[in-house]
Amino acid sequence: MSEKETIKQAEREAVRRRMAIRHGVDQTTNTLILRMRELVDDTNVVNSRMEKHQIGNVLAVALETPSVELVKNFVLYQAGRDVSGTSWRKANFGEKLVRELDDLHEEAEGIAHEVSRQLRAGQPEERDIDEVWIEMVRQYLGQLNRYFYYRKEAGRWSKS
Repeated sequence: MSEKETIKQAEREAVRRRMAIRHGVDQTTNTLILRMRELVDDTNVVNSRMEKHQIGNVLAVALETPSVELVKNFVLYQAGRDVSGTSWRKANFGEKLVRELDDLHEEAEGIAHEVSRQLRAGQPEERDIDEVWIEMVRQYLGQLNRYFYYRKEAGRWSKS
């Protein structure tokens, strides 16, 4: 096989891998949304001083980095800045969010193993699991951003 053919083959395999990861993450969407809604509703964070842009900022961090640990650290930083306890620390929202993101790791492992099995690629490496994990975190935080926005605005509608 020529060098050009080898490169094309590698590109095709990378695309297949990305598609398999996307499919695996998409299969978890309903569960992610239910878990996210439970977090928002149980902590009642929409009735705190948390603003829509603050949730959007966490999503922006997740979209800019391949590291879930960096995202979790950003959330903890925000909780630490909330000295009045009226947003990130209300009902331990920040810490509970970090636990939710941690819990996604186990599901990411399962998806990474399934992708490797489908592609006959052997055992997934930690970087493969991390890639799935950050995709799941992005999905979770994207849905959190949308739901939080809705709930924050819905509270204002009833006051009108």
